Amino acid sequence: MPELPDIEVTRRRMAEHALAREIAAIELRDPERLRGARPADLEAALTGYRFTDVRRRGKVLALTVSCGWKLAVHFGMTGALVLHAHDGDEPAHTPLACRFADGGRLAYADTRRLGWLELTDDVPRYLKTLDVGPDALSFTREGFRAFVGDKGGTIKSALMDQRRIAGIGNVYSDEILFRAGVRPDRATRELPGDAVDAVFDALHAVLTEAVALDADPARMAEGAWLLPRRDAGGTCPRCGTTLTSITVSGRTSWLCPRCQA
Repeated sequence: MPELPDIEVTRRRMAEHALAREIAAIELRDPERLRGARPADLEAALTGYRFTDVRRRGKVLALTVSCGWKLAVHFGMTGALVLHAHDGDEPAHTPLACRFADGGRLAYADTRRLGWLELTDDVPRYLKTLDVGPDALSFTREGFRAFVGDKGGTIKSALMDQRRIAGIGNVYSDEILFRAGVRPDRATRELPGDAVDAVFDALHAVLTEAVALDADPARMAEGAWLLPRRDAGGTCPRCGTTLTSITVSGRTSWLCPRCQA
């Protein structure tokens, strides 16, 4: 599932390559991927206009259209925005295809059909109605301490609570806790202050470093990252111990039993 680093990489690519280009035509091939509006509404909101801005909160991307509407993009398990040059380069399972007047293309691809698109004229209000919390990278140290102190359950479940801290999912919560040296099944209310601070520092470091690496596991293979090693027989990139998988809040979590306490 795309998480904050994946969506931020997409946001940057869209900001660099998709803005200020006239949208000549769109094709909505799967109307069920559009919520709260008719296909004709989406066509009217996009055709002949341009994307002027692109912003992200957590795992949600919002594209501002020059007519005033915003197109919210939810990626689900497999969603992606793909810029490409020709029809033949279009990814499989594309419910929405856009053609720019300059000949380029933009595809919203979604293999498992769990993501969706929605038009809104007020992104903050829209996100509030969906109960999307503040972005994970927007937290101060003091705010993060207060959040963890107020949260019950495990530290992994706290990091994955999109209503309180948006953008972190199963993979990057494990990565953050590995970097911090904290087990994912530790109870938040039992964590000492230095451990909470370590998680905060790791959160910012892991997410920003992942974005710098284009959220590409292949580029993480030589570093101290769990992501390329999350499999049976995978070993800790620090100490070489075989990684362990446990279930935390119904999700499979990977950890090093030696490096994480």
